[in-house]
Amino acid sequence: MVTIPAHNVFRFDLSEILRYPIEIIVEGWSSARPLHWVSTSEGETVAEGNFLESPGLPLLDLRDDDSCYLRNNIPEPVLNICANATSLEFEVAQACAISGAAYELAMDTPLLFILLVSTCKQQGTGIDLFLALVGLKRRDILTYIGLPASNSLARIIKRLALRKMTPWELDDVIAVLCDDAAIKLLRHHPNIHLNHLTFIRKFPGTLWPGSLNLVEADSGLQSINWACRLIADVERLSADNQKTLRQINSRQGLQDLHDRLVERFNANNSEDSEVFRRAKARALEKEHGPYPAPPVPESTRIQALKSWSALLDEGRTMHHCVGAYDIMVAAEEVFIYKMEEPERLTIALENKSGNWVLGEIRGYCNANPESTALELIHRWLKASGSA
Repeated sequence: MVTIPAHNVFRFDLSEILRYPIEIIVEGWSSARPLHWVSTSEGETVAEGNFLESPGLPLLDLRDDDSCYLRNNIPEPVLNICANATSLEFEVAQACAISGAAYELAMDTPLLFILLVSTCKQQGTGIDLFLALVGLKRRDILTYIGLPASNSLARIIKRLALRKMTPWELDDVIAVLCDDAAIKLLRHHPNIHLNHLTFIRKFPGTLWPGSLNLVEADSGLQSINWACRLIADVERLSADNQKTLRQINSRQGLQDLHDRLVERFNANNSEDSEVFRRAKARALEKEHGPYPAPPVPESTRIQALKSWSALLDEGRTMHHCVGAYDIMVAAEEVFIYKMEEPERLTIALENKSGNWVLGEIRGYCNANPESTALELIHRWLKASGSA
């Protein structure tokens, strides 16, 4: 174990913050009841925390009467793990402190420990059962969490590089790690990380081994969504999309494939003659029926596309693949608008349980919108009562 300062009782006077007399007393890391807390008001107990029950305050970042931070009483390796589970920061720190076995599990397999703490918190697990759980084999801990009891999965979880996780991501982690196809993808990849799980969650059953190279450990959500968007485009544009995609193992390769398919699609629909355009529009109407009515009213800056020919023209004009969205438009899953100013954009709204929300915004050649245009689009949707 790690040597830490011997400051084992912390008193936080929150009266000024909460505007009534209240004090929280917390026992330190090396006490008999690590991070156990009780709140008092004028000498009477108001509340007392059970095991894995946070007081709902950022105690690790508060200073007590002696200007000591609770986090300074906790080993740095534990704080590093806590930083990746911000919604469980207090609970993870407390769980690490209760036994040597708990600390060792946290240091050896941080993600498994975080998932165990999350599960135990949800189930109201007491200290005695938690102590028993951290002493089990990894396979048995996986079973308790609700994951397959697999040595292979235990190794994958140990190899997964962590980053800060939102509370709902823990549920996504469980869902992905229960998926046999996802495990097959992850098993042989040399450097797996949480962004791989986020990526897999967005495209279940679609990905291939090389696809994991499309996201990095430090990729933001926008970067992950970019990869998902291009994969979806390729699937729409290529009849043999799975065979085509399986050859891709880099972001540049995906971009190049996407651009070639978009160019080919738009070239096939680039005939200038009025006869051709009418014939193509008639073919789409015969296949799908009349073009759907706009679900959200237009504005002075934002106009709805109102015909199959307009949909094809939009993709051709903007050099992207919105012209291939005909099936989703016909099913009223997506509706397309365009903005002329302050910049030329294509706007896709998505139908989420009857509520039309912002899906994609694309400029020429899939360029991202500027902040001014984006703000105007959000105002338009808000004024219409959509999200």
